[in-house]
Amino acid sequence: MQNPFKRRDPPKSPMDALVELANRLQREGRMRELDAELQKVDRSGLTEAELESWWHLFGVSAFHARREEEATTRFEEAHRRYPSSARIRFSLGQQYIRSRRLDRGFELFRSCLFPAVPANYAMVQARYAYLWDRYEDGRLMLRPIFGAYKELKILDDNFLYIRGLPFFDTWWGALAALSILDRNTSELEEVTEHVVRHCRDYDFDFLKAKLVAYRDDRPELVLVHVESIVSQLPKGFPTGYGRMNAAVIKSRGAANQAEAEAMLDSVVLTDRDFRWLHDVRTLAKAEIAHRHGQPDLEKQRVDEFLSCQGMLFEPDITVSFHLLRYQERLKPRYQGK
Repeated sequence: MQNPFKRRDPPKSPMDALVELANRLQREGRMRELDAELQKVDRSGLTEAELESWWHLFGVSAFHARREEEATTRFEEAHRRYPSSARIRFSLGQQYIRSRRLDRGFELFRSCLFPAVPANYAMVQARYAYLWDRYEDGRLMLRPIFGAYKELKILDDNFLYIRGLPFFDTWWGALAALSILDRNTSELEEVTEHVVRHCRDYDFDFLKAKLVAYRDDRPELVLVHVESIVSQLPKGFPTGYGRMNAAVIKSRGAANQAEAEAMLDSVVLTDRDFRWLHDVRTLAKAEIAHRHGQPDLEKQRVDEFLSCQGMLFEPDITVSFHLLRYQERLKPRYQGK
């Protein structure tokens, strides 16, 4: 017999179900199926908020299908209908930047900062700012997230993740890259001093060492920290990130090109390590070839890297692996110059 006092969840609206479906399709790499599902929805029964969500997903489905012009057209229509929607402004701004209409794109980005858009959107904005040398725009988009860190005062990765915030390492690395390239590290230094004094649950000694190492291009200053972290990881935990980081640092001080490359090749990566660590090795080898005056070999390795990382490495990754200044050589190819 059915329990009449059992609490029942309210029925899902068509859009709630569709958003859940979209999230599942994205996780499963099946976003091409979203268009057909959107077309099945009877929009006459949707609220204005649900219609806004429908129009955003309508553009997202074309974006994921790599139909760039169609995605732009859809987002433009969505923006015409819902000009106050921060998510739609973000998506349209992204399309404009991808089609090299930079001023229009960054103008839209500046109008939809966190928390009006999720923190992961803000990190995407900062990445585009990095790619197009819009360093002040990038810092503008990162600052509101720092406000959340200041309020929470806890920088533990899991604590931040469940609150929809990026890991502090990722956020700080992006700020470091933008600041170093802009030759203005005062904000980075102030942020670092603030969290050291007022926040907790973080390795602040390592952070202070990274500030000097990245700012002054002295990676050897963090080697002891990197190797200590690797040595303390639990048995069976993937160590490729730390070991590759240490190898890149050591390769900078190698006696010759062969020795430098051997240090990188000595890092054996497993299926549990990030796949993009292979690309770190490739980019680091390109930097070694450049440093040792091997332009043909450098070009070969750059071509290999770009075939896997067409948008280059995210700013936090490139600064963490001490390749920030070298990756600047690759930006003109991304920018089409």
